[in-house]
Amino acid sequence: MSTNPTQNITASMPSPGGKKTIVVFGATGTQGGSVVRALLQNPIFAVRAVTRHPDGVAAQELKKLKAEVVNGDMDDEQGLRKILAGAYGCFLVTNYYEHMDMNREIRQGKNVIEACKTAGIKHVIYSGLERTEGSGIDGPVYTFDGKAAVEDYLEASGLSWTSTRIAFYCENFFSYFLPRKTAENKYTVTVPMGKKPIYLMAACDIGHCVTEIFKDPIKYKGKKLNLAGDKLTIDQVCATFTKHLMPKQFQYSAITVEEYAKMTFPGAEEMSNMFHYFQLKSDDLRDVPMTRKLWTKCHTFDSWVQLNKDRFLQSIK
Repeated sequence: MSTNPTQNITASMPSPGGKKTIVVFGATGTQGGSVVRALLQNPIFAVRAVTRHPDGVAAQELKKLKAEVVNGDMDDEQGLRKILAGAYGCFLVTNYYEHMDMNREIRQGKNVIEACKTAGIKHVIYSGLERTEGSGIDGPVYTFDGKAAVEDYLEASGLSWTSTRIAFYCENFFSYFLPRKTAENKYTVTVPMGKKPIYLMAACDIGHCVTEIFKDPIKYKGKKLNLAGDKLTIDQVCATFTKHLMPKQFQYSAITVEEYAKMTFPGAEEMSNMFHYFQLKSDDLRDVPMTRKLWTKCHTFDSWVQLNKDRFLQSIK
């Protein structure tokens, strides 16, 4: 595998058919992959998909969709400038959980922003989050606070920008919060939210929201958009699962944030702080009506479960 970050880049040439090239970082991840797929459905955009694993299965799938897949690393400042050269826009998502180092995440975000300035990028969309410091929770949420710092840097950069702050992925119920079988056709869902609602977002809708912003960047310039497709309590989440997956039945296994912090997996304490923050901000953390106006086909949790019924049944076998 080549380690040249400018591998296959045709940035200095006009995009095919005069399309606007959008550089998408984290292209093989949840958000980046959604953005690549949605942009490629729109005839005015071409996509340069950035990944550290251009020969991987996920990257090959993007190639089949006609994305230009390039090898890139957000720690490589010189390589970033070459990757961004000639592009119209940039979608940037940084991944704290890849290395669990907030300072590195901030540095990577700043590297891309500086490269965007050098390349003359017309609009940057950053997957940001708000700062949790001073919110009343017991400890830090590094993945939030790091992204808040990058968001601040972008705001002061002089670039045209929008920040998209995403809600809890519906897809988390396939992995981190997969329901646990307790008896025949009986399952429990454990998310430390108590009776407070949680904001939810289907991953596939993220890309469409980003595409709508790139279609009209002036309208969304300088805005921090708090995106969510739905807002439900975990009891309501369980009722929705039961509705679509009967005879399987789902019940909320309540757990406090204090109990969650004592779990043994890496990052449990920080995640408990995150859920504490979600509880404190349950009234206004995200804006469901605005999101559904931005992307009118945005999924409710009910429609998402219905769409993913077969996949979900396979996951909980």
